[in-house]
Amino acid sequence: MHPPPHPPIDVIRGEASRIAGFDAGALPRRWEKVGDVLLLRPPPDLAPWGDAIGRIYANVLGASTVVEDRARIHGPWRVPDIRRLWGDGTETVHVENGVRFKLDVAKVMFSSGNVGERGRMARIARPGETVVDLFAGIGYFSIPIAVHGQPSRVVSCEVNPTAFHYLQENIRLNRAGAVEARLGDCREVAPAGVADRVIMGHFGSVGYLPVAFRAMKDLATIHLHALLRRPAGEGPVAAPAAGAPDPLFDRIRMEAESSGFRVDSLTMRRVKSYGPHRVHVVVDAEFIST
Repeated sequence: MHPPPHPPIDVIRGEASRIAGFDAGALPRRWEKVGDVLLLRPPPDLAPWGDAIGRIYANVLGASTVVEDRARIHGPWRVPDIRRLWGDGTETVHVENGVRFKLDVAKVMFSSGNVGERGRMARIARPGETVVDLFAGIGYFSIPIAVHGQPSRVVSCEVNPTAFHYLQENIRLNRAGAVEARLGDCREVAPAGVADRVIMGHFGSVGYLPVAFRAMKDLATIHLHALLRRPAGEGPVAAPAAGAPDPLFDRIRMEAESSGFRVDSLTMRRVKSYGPHRVHVVVDAEFIST
């Protein structure tokens, strides 16, 4: 019998231990791979060995570029704070659930932790629907829906020109002809009265609920993403009983009433942890025009 393979981190630390004066035990045990680009968060005191660290991780894990993810986001367009450790380019093509995402990890966000939600959106959309994606980015939800959900139309709004460029590239790469990309603020470019389903994949989405309601037909569903500072359980979380305190659900109900809709159902799902005290959730809300 062949001996079991060593875990990658053991191989990485074994290679790094050959570097004089280097503490291989301090190397990060976790990483994120987007396409052939590897994202690491090494401790600051390892900075002088950045190139050597990057080369070792790349060789063991099969990456063409290794970057330091500084875990900071800049500006309203959420530009990542990335520093190259080893390799040349930060543009890549990431393949996930039969969908190809082209992007530059130094210019636009991509979270592998959202893979489950991207897959769910691909399954939840019904054939023949019209979907409006108010914060499309590079097509995180629009492209999987178009590839797997058989919609009649997906209107994808994106204000960031760099993300919009990759959205167009991903429509082409995936032959997602149902997607209509619109460059600009969704408050100005989103269509009115056409949507069976509205995707709101930005953490500030709640402030754009009037835009979503304007885009909707008389019967429609909204998927609203948010960050909460309270615990949320795994999987579906039932809406609280009538009158129970829940600021996010109360805000959704209030905005619906102001726009001439009533809530038919509300459920909340945990997507992933977002730091030690916050959780990324998505609210699935069905509405009927009053």
